[in-house]
Amino acid sequence: MSEICLNDGTINYNGEWLTADDLTKRIKEKMDSGDMKFADMAAILEELNKAIEDSHKLEIKIAISKEDYDKLKSLGGEDDRECVRKAIMAYTGKEIERGPAPMVDADKMAIKCPKCKLTIEVPSEERPSIIECPECGTSGRFKPKTRWEKQ
Repeated sequence: MSEICLNDGTINYNGEWLTADDLTKRIKEKMDSGDMKFADMAAILEELNKAIEDSHKLEIKIAISKEDYDKLKSLGGEDDRECVRKAIMAYTGKEIERGPAPMVDADKMAIKCPKCKLTIEVPSEERPSIIECPECGTSGRFKPKTRWEKQ
């Protein structure tokens, strides 16, 4: 599955964020030049169109306490839209992009389980190490400067 930004209606293709119109134009250019190697772009276009068709745009205003707002910001950073989107995705159990692992103590590291999102303390400095989620049992290899790698 590709990286898609539903707010913009774009998809990341070879490091470039493109709209459906951009992809359609590039496919047409390839066809016009006689280059029929565009199956990957057609698949990406289909994936983007399906994601847009299956999305629902919310336009709401909400008021929350400062404490709840701070909790929300801890999920998504500086952009309020992204914070709310990540909170909804976490609530619905959908996979969300993960930033750097949160720090538990000054000298201890923690990661989020990719399946149930439980924060798991990484027990030692030894890398790579096998980590198992105590909540759902998912296990993976934790490597230096990388995220969870499913086994």
